[in-house]
Amino acid sequence: MPLHFNKSYKIWPVVTIIIGLLLSFFSGWFTYNYYKEKENLRLDLASNEIVLLVQNRMAAYEQVLKSGVGLFKASDMVSRKEWAIFVKEHKLNENFKGIQGFGYSEVVLPQNKHQHEERIRKEGFADFKIHPDGKRELYTSIIYLEPFDERNIRAFGYDMFSEKVRRAAMKKAMQSAKAVLSGKITLVQEFNTDIQAGFLMYLPVYKKGYKLDTPQERASAIQGFVYAPFRANDLMNGILGKMFPDIDFEIYDGDSLNKENLLYDSNTNNKSTLYKKTKVAINEHTWTLTFRTNSIFKSENIYIIFLIPSLILILTFLLYSLLNSLIKTEESAMEIAKKATQKLQNSEERLRYALEGAGDGLWDWNLVTNEVFFSKRWKEMLGFAEDEIGSDIDEWKNMIHPEDLKHMEADITAHLEGKKDTYKNEHRIKCKDGSYKWVLDRGIIVSRTFDGTPLRMVGSHSDISERKQSQLKLAYYLQIIDKNVISSTTDLHGKITKVSQAFCDISGYSKDELLGKNHNILRHKDMPSTIYKELWKIIRAGNVWEGEIKNMRKDGSAYWVDVTISPIKNEQGETVGYTSIRHDITDKKHIEELSVTDRLTQLYNRLKLDEIFSMKLASARRYNSTFSVIMMDIDYFKSVNDTWGHQAGDDILKEFATIIKNNIRETDVVGRWGGEEFLILSSQSSLESAIELSEKLRDLVSLFKFSYAGHKTASFGVSSYHAGDDEKTMVKRADDALYRAKENGRNRVESEKYN
Repeated sequence: MPLHFNKSYKIWPVVTIIIGLLLSFFSGWFTYNYYKEKENLRLDLASNEIVLLVQNRMAAYEQVLKSGVGLFKASDMVSRKEWAIFVKEHKLNENFKGIQGFGYSEVVLPQNKHQHEERIRKEGFADFKIHPDGKRELYTSIIYLEPFDERNIRAFGYDMFSEKVRRAAMKKAMQSAKAVLSGKITLVQEFNTDIQAGFLMYLPVYKKGYKLDTPQERASAIQGFVYAPFRANDLMNGILGKMFPDIDFEIYDGDSLNKENLLYDSNTNNKSTLYKKTKVAINEHTWTLTFRTNSIFKSENIYIIFLIPSLILILTFLLYSLLNSLIKTEESAMEIAKKATQKLQNSEERLRYALEGAGDGLWDWNLVTNEVFFSKRWKEMLGFAEDEIGSDIDEWKNMIHPEDLKHMEADITAHLEGKKDTYKNEHRIKCKDGSYKWVLDRGIIVSRTFDGTPLRMVGSHSDISERKQSQLKLAYYLQIIDKNVISSTTDLHGKITKVSQAFCDISGYSKDELLGKNHNILRHKDMPSTIYKELWKIIRAGNVWEGEIKNMRKDGSAYWVDVTISPIKNEQGETVGYTSIRHDITDKKHIEELSVTDRLTQLYNRLKLDEIFSMKLASARRYNSTFSVIMMDIDYFKSVNDTWGHQAGDDILKEFATIIKNNIRETDVVGRWGGEEFLILSSQSSLESAIELSEKLRDLVSLFKFSYAGHKTASFGVSSYHAGDDEKTMVKRADDALYRAKENGRNRVESEKYN
């Protein structure tokens, strides 16, 4: 039946134009926002990766400072040569790119300033002086700074405490005993045209034997600072290099984004509305990081953004022409409308899915003939010209990476069988040059027979290679952290929920053996229970615990770690678990043990006993508490050496030491005083309690059957603390009592005579 048009049909072309313009506008808007979202995601991934790289690098520098502090703890005096060798072994240029140096600044009181300068001058620096000039209540003189090159030598003798930004960071480090970053400063090393913003990281070194429980005590005990100066541009170039050419990256010191606070600018000049700001807390200091990119306006993106609206406008004007023709020619209108409608339907389906699938590359698969239409962009994405790829489905499959083909076919089959509403798969596809790109492949059935059999399927390819590379990089960094950082997390009851591979490597346990277990599995018998009680008290209060712990491996061997345990909180601020970071300090502890341990008996040596004696005596004076000492030796020990030789004597001394060590309290300290003499320092112990302990030990020794010599006896002398006592007076009374025990027949306990 022929159509008969009236005047009302004349409005159809106008309506078509309006609808086409609206479709063009919304398709362009949708595509633009898609790419904007895509670039925002890329900006997020890049910014997160930059933050992670910066945090990891600064954590590595903190470990370098901690090793420097450990050097001072392990030595009574660190020489300039020892410091230079220590820094050289760390290979700053290879392992810590961007760090300006590694130094030590000594705290100098005003009355000691002249003596300090004379000491350094005698080391070969005749012109050395603390600068800048002026009287101050405290000086911090830079005496070691490696590498000692043309730039760093300008800082030699500089008093960092004289400048307020440095002084604020040093005070914070001194009072908290933590590594602290300074604010933005200009390093005194700067002297040429390449002047850069800088900052410093400080870690305090305290005098040995001082209490460090409060900020005031730590300030009184300060000896100096191990520190590292940084030039911001050199540091960031060392960390990032040319990894992010499309990202403009800025670091501001503190919260304000002003020129005075600008610490670093990557100078890529990407000033766009794609912007992100984040705050990062690093070593008790806050940096504000900003990121910008204008890569949304890449040529390929602009091509897609304008291509789809342009196609819709072209189709709209075609339809407009067809409708005008229908109005003019009644007989041809049906045929023209039928063809135009079919073309428009096919085009709209492709365009609709292009919008849904990001529009990177289109494919149209005829399921009856197995022919596939590939868009020009689809081929360009893989490096092919338009006439270099045919329409055979097998040619497409041959381009899929063999490891991915099976999963891709399974996902397509699931959609064709109605098990999934759409088809979606990520796989690698081979480019013309033989390389592979990662693509997000999506598709949907757009035509079926009356019985539901699929006839036609259209879809798109989106290039996701950058995202995959970011994911692989992130996985690589996490793998590095897992392999090198000794870390674990636990629930509120101390059950292990996660451990790193480094944790497994040092403990000798596998992850399966550790998960669900308590850290008690690593507890060494030498560690007193009081430490763990204090640890749990601190972290359950929501605070961070730091300390050194001796652990036991699966094979029974011991190792030492420096531990930091922090609460894990949820979004509501509730503690849901704990995380711990450990640092292997076994070598450092071994060095410490060698310096304070008697090699034969493995007890404390005379040097260490003197140090502990002084501390316990000071505690007794301060708190007016009881404190006793017990001096003992083996009766007729000389006859053992004369009869069986010195090797037999050594064996008996070791057996005697084992008896004493295994039968005193955890709070008692025992050591070899000299020769066959041993000394016990017994805190919170009255004279009567010490005598009772001595009688117990005397009885155990007399019952023990020693190697070579059989049964031996020992004599004991006991003294206790009285007001006005020092180490010499207490030891003399104990020694006199031991002498009386010998005079009165040996195998006895005698106590002091105090007037």
